[in-house]
Amino acid sequence: MPSTADAKCAARAAAKARLRALGPAALAAAGQAIAGQLFARPEWRQAGTVFCFVSLPSEPDTAPVLARALAEGRRLCLPRMLGGGRMELVEVQDLAALRPNAIGIREPAQGAVLDPAALGPDALALVPCLAASRDGVRLGRGGGYYDRFLAGFAGRALLACPAALVFDTLPADPWDARFAPGDILTG
Repeated sequence: MPSTADAKCAARAAAKARLRALGPAALAAAGQAIAGQLFARPEWRQAGTVFCFVSLPSEPDTAPVLARALAEGRRLCLPRMLGGGRMELVEVQDLAALRPNAIGIREPAQGAVLDPAALGPDALALVPCLAASRDGVRLGRGGGYYDRFLAGFAGRALLACPAALVFDTLPADPWDARFAPGDILTG
C-alpha cells in the first residue's frame, strides 16, 4: 500500500495536470466567481479583518478581494513567508507596497505583524490550495504553511479552489487542514 506522502505526490501531479489544462483565462474567471461567492457570504459582511493570499499566476485571481477589502475599510492582512513552513500575517494598507520575495511571491515588505490567534471571531481567511476534495480535504503545495497557520487561527477560514481542481477524494494526514464542503468556494 502506498504511503500518504506517495499518494499526495500522485495527487499533486494530477492536480497540476488539470491546472495546466485550465489556462490563465479560466483562472481569472474562477477568481471572479470565487470573489462573487465570498462577497455574498455573511462571513464577509461580518469580517473586520480579512487575511488573503496574493495569487500566483497558477491560482484564482485574488485582486478583487484585496481591493475590495481595502476599499471597504477592512483590516487587510497578507502572508509573509519566513521559511521552514512558517509565515506571518502582515497588515497592509497599500497593495503598491508589495514586493516579490525570493521565490517571486508578492508580499508585504513592511507593516504590523499580527498574531493569528488574537484576531478573534470576526477575522476571515481566504486560503489557497492546489486542490480540494468534495469532503473538504485541502491539498496544498507541500510546504505546510497554511496547515500551520490554520492550526492557530481564531477566525473563520474559507477555501478558494477552481471547480476543475475539486476531486472526489484526496489523501490526507491528520494535521492537514480540512474544510466543511460548504466552505469551499469554487469558480
